[in-house]
Amino acid sequence: MSISQTDDQESILTSDDVLGVAKDLQTQLPQTGREVVKKKSEEVIESGNPSSNSRKEIKDEIQDRMDIWCLRYSDEIRAHCDVLYVDNSQDPFQIEIKSTINVQKGEIKHMVTLSQNISLTNESCPIMDPLPFLKCKEYGNLTIGKNKTLYGSSLSNYLESRGLNNSEAYGNATSPLFIKKCPYSPYEIHGSAHDLINLKNCISNGFYHESNDGACFFCRLEGHGVCPHDGMETFILPKPSVNLNSLNNSSEVATSSLDHVIFGETIISTYSGHLLVYFQDGTHYSCLFLDDSHRKKYGLPLWE
Repeated sequence: MSISQTDDQESILTSDDVLGVAKDLQTQLPQTGREVVKKKSEEVIESGNPSSNSRKEIKDEIQDRMDIWCLRYSDEIRAHCDVLYVDNSQDPFQIEIKSTINVQKGEIKHMVTLSQNISLTNESCPIMDPLPFLKCKEYGNLTIGKNKTLYGSSLSNYLESRGLNNSEAYGNATSPLFIKKCPYSPYEIHGSAHDLINLKNCISNGFYHESNDGACFFCRLEGHGVCPHDGMETFILPKPSVNLNSLNNSSEVATSSLDHVIFGETIISTYSGHLLVYFQDGTHYSCLFLDDSHRKKYGLPLWE
């Protein structure tokens, strides 16, 4: 009886060890994935070169890191994490990783197949949007400000090169640097306050919104302004103006201020919007150029 009890206790301890390692891998994988995604975005921004296959590149890097992680366990435990694929999640602010984890110690084996989501909006590991740096790299130097992408003359030069009217409206434009999901839901409440304070707060915080027309994160890494997947959109902001009275008819119309419109793949997907002033601080007017479709989406006054 004493021998049998000892064998049972050793089996339980071994099983606990195996399950502990499997749980450790299950916890480590999303953290590793987030680090890889962050690094990939930074590499694209620094080099100005788009990913050729962002899903595969991210998957392979996660696999390499998890292989190294598995070496940390004792020789008695054989552990492996096989990353099956990395792809879009149903939520455009997350990406999905599917993996199989195998752990064995002696005769005790454990295998589990997992689908896990990685948030693109984790504040402790903020992820930069690479799209502006890819689209405008040949038209001037973009710089990174505090939580902002600063276009300088690059965006107006980019729009001018495409033959779009009033491209100068986007001289010294800015857009959010980090991907952050807008909490204002439904989106119509952006325009619910009479002074558009919700819209101003959204823009001040640099939020992104779900969009069927906007590019997903993977396609942004590959330099595409639009894509067939559920994606996201954000506002690209013209420089505040000191005097709206000097505006003539041509300057009241410019490319609509959504990033997927400005960075549209075709002329058809790049269309105009009319001036909307959403804030005035006594010396400067902050404005967007918005088409009626997006005004309706965000509950903003339609152009008359």
